[in-house]
Amino acid sequence: MIQAVIFNLEGVLVTTDACHHQAWQAMAYENGIPFDELTYERMRGLSRSEALDILLARARRRYTEPEKMVLAMRKGDLYMEAISRLDTTCALPGAIESVLALRHSGFRTAVASSSQHTRFILKHLGIQNLFDAVADGNLIEKPAPNPEVFLLAAEKMHLAPESCLVVDDDNSGIEGAHRAGMLAVGIADAAYEPFTDYRAEDLESIDLLSLVQEINRKEKALQIG
Repeated sequence: MIQAVIFNLEGVLVTTDACHHQAWQAMAYENGIPFDELTYERMRGLSRSEALDILLARARRRYTEPEKMVLAMRKGDLYMEAISRLDTTCALPGAIESVLALRHSGFRTAVASSSQHTRFILKHLGIQNLFDAVADGNLIEKPAPNPEVFLLAAEKMHLAPESCLVVDDDNSGIEGAHRAGMLAVGIADAAYEPFTDYRAEDLESIDLLSLVQEINRKEKALQIG
């Protein structure tokens, strides 16, 4: 029986892509490095050091490793400034409504994310009190598809993994949920992941509460049968 829903942060509850864009653009401008949308598209999804190398390939001079470290730190500072301007209106459509509906019906909720800024983002969104547990990049060693972050979220709620349903927009998250022994709802790109148990375009297009209740009705029927 499902007792809790675990949400990924980025792409499910909020998107900070615009914050990353603003930070890279500002840092590039400060250093006279050309920056355009094509360059940013190549940088998306990469580690900070990998993305920086792509950006610096367009610079007019070569940067030393110590200089690269300074630029990476500056990008991090600019990103923190950008996400500090987030508020409740920045939550993705259907996100807060889905969480509230579940909680009002007695289900627990948690966030599982590899981001080290998870708690900071939740605080600025004003929704940090809507979750019984937060498992983030500060507490885990291996990101998804390793199941560590999902297992930690379940442990923090004192629940068995099979009692949790994961909502994720990334294929690696879906795989990690399955490796943790949890059912998974894939949204956005993850809706096309073949191992996704349930699919939706986003949280606005799915009634999570009804889905969880239906899963539990079927499980109860199997137990009775």
